[in-house]
Amino acid sequence: MNHSTIPRRRLASRLAGAIAALVLALTLPMPSLADTRAALEQSISPYVRLHADDPVQWREWSPELLEEARRTDRPLLISSGYYACHWCHVMQEESFKDDGIAERLNRDFIPVKIDRELHTALDHYLIEFLRATRGIAGWPLNVVVLPTGDAVAGVVYAPRDDFAGFLDGISGQMRRDGEALAELARAARLELTERLRAGEEPLSATRAARLPQALWAAMEREADFLAGGFGDQSKFPRAPELQALLQAREEGRAPPWADEFLEVTLDEMARAGLRDVLGGGFFRYSETPDWGRPHFEIMLEDQAQLARVYLRAARQFDREDWAGVGREALEFVLRDMALDTPGAYASALSAIDEAGREGGVYLWSREQVEEALAGHPEPELVQAWFGLEGALQFDYGYLPLETGRLDALAGRFDLTPEAAAALIEEGRRALRAHREARGLPRDEKELTGMHGLLLSAFAEVADDPELSPAGAALATRLQAAADDPGDLALLLDLPPEVAGAAELSDYADVAQGLHDWSVATGNGPDAGVVALLETAWSRFRDADGWKALEEQPLPGMVAQRFHSAVHRPSPTTRMLALSQAYADQSDLLAEQLEAIDLRPGRAVETNPQQHAGLILLVTGD
Repeated sequence: MNHSTIPRRRLASRLAGAIAALVLALTLPMPSLADTRAALEQSISPYVRLHADDPVQWREWSPELLEEARRTDRPLLISSGYYACHWCHVMQEESFKDDGIAERLNRDFIPVKIDRELHTALDHYLIEFLRATRGIAGWPLNVVVLPTGDAVAGVVYAPRDDFAGFLDGISGQMRRDGEALAELARAARLELTERLRAGEEPLSATRAARLPQALWAAMEREADFLAGGFGDQSKFPRAPELQALLQAREEGRAPPWADEFLEVTLDEMARAGLRDVLGGGFFRYSETPDWGRPHFEIMLEDQAQLARVYLRAARQFDREDWAGVGREALEFVLRDMALDTPGAYASALSAIDEAGREGGVYLWSREQVEEALAGHPEPELVQAWFGLEGALQFDYGYLPLETGRLDALAGRFDLTPEAAAALIEEGRRALRAHREARGLPRDEKELTGMHGLLLSAFAEVADDPELSPAGAALATRLQAAADDPGDLALLLDLPPEVAGAAELSDYADVAQGLHDWSVATGNGPDAGVVALLETAWSRFRDADGWKALEEQPLPGMVAQRFHSAVHRPSPTTRMLALSQAYADQSDLLAEQLEAIDLRPGRAVETNPQQHAGLILLVTGD
């Protein structure tokens, strides 16, 4: 298979690059554009490396930049994104390669470019700041942080002129009255922290007991029983909420509408545009409520979580077709996201192909369809099944879908359903083989936490002779990392001083993956899980709750009693559930659980969907 990949750097090269960048930071407090470009070119992040040739004088994140900001009296403009992100590429082309934008940023700001997958805690804080102050958030994320460390304003994607206006507005305010702006930002930070603390005040026992009903009511209000999923505009799969519904079904606590909703949702996500029906992978989200217009980034964390959802649901509902969807998602990971090292997987596939077209890898022109199916005995049958006829759905061509009309389609072509299904599968293989020549631009970062999520998915197929060897190889890698949990890094096989120290979510997801694998394979309790849990309790707990990062660099990044789950599981809920399971093997875990206050607060009651797992944990029998 011809993959268009990012060249991998050996450990020595990465370490040398990191040391060189550190020397630059220490000896050149005001580096030139050539210096910053050289540092970016050595980054372990392919997303950051993409920006090395921008005229913007980007710097990689370091807490020491706040000292430079104070010394030069310039705020930071922290721009967060990721390699697979469509709109991140658009904003780079429109704004960050623009000389006028570069002049503003280089003169009035310290421009900072971060890969959100390598700085998840910082990115999450900035996302929540923007959501609290503007009501919206997403990527590319651009937030101004004053020399005091306080965030003051931000925008997501904005056209070039709008972004220029945003920058000019901040620069003007800084010149007119920077002290007043700093005081305003400080007051806003204190208010947000106070609001957070108020929301963490424990509920009464009566209100806490009603949390499951509040959760199901909130979910039902957002549930789309026609197209599946939550909401009526852009749709994400929201896998943690689907997992909570499946868990509630297993425990006999699900609401009466759960079965209907899950069946509609899993059917629609599998056949409509959210899923690459040729390859088996899932795209990140759809712009439309019918799942029909996806943005084409593919993330390892989504494959892991959705494979697990489909495999668990298949057992509960006795749906072999859903089991097939789950297995295909894992097969997609093995085929298109696997790296050279056994048990190593790329973090994402870009939405943009080598020609700069969004979805170019997955879309089909009429000529390409005809070429791929030239030797097929029933090409029109295959085109009809995958919706490759009629009007094009996208500028660059058709997106294959599954129509679900097998009986009717078989009759139309005078075939039995079995014969039609075999011919459709033959056509699918032909289309996929033709597509492989296009290449798949990959982000080859080996993110530790994502590998933990993936191991939990492989645990669902631990008895599958075709898939279990990949799970075993992945378990071996993570067990080796867990042997020294104090040295756990963001990226596997790299030391923390190069890749960055692992965050709370990494510890939680790796511990969960190892636990799930040990249970699935019948190996009994995993000592590595205990070591990871004990290290995480020691490193990430303070008097106020759980820190997302051991050393939180901005003053607004405070510990919280419970962390929410949006696109990934809540790390605090996982830590608590696993600690309860392993408390009899660790005095430290038993002592910590004895001392911790598990009573949910008003923030959980106000936003129960993002705390679904916690609600099930603390209100169970």
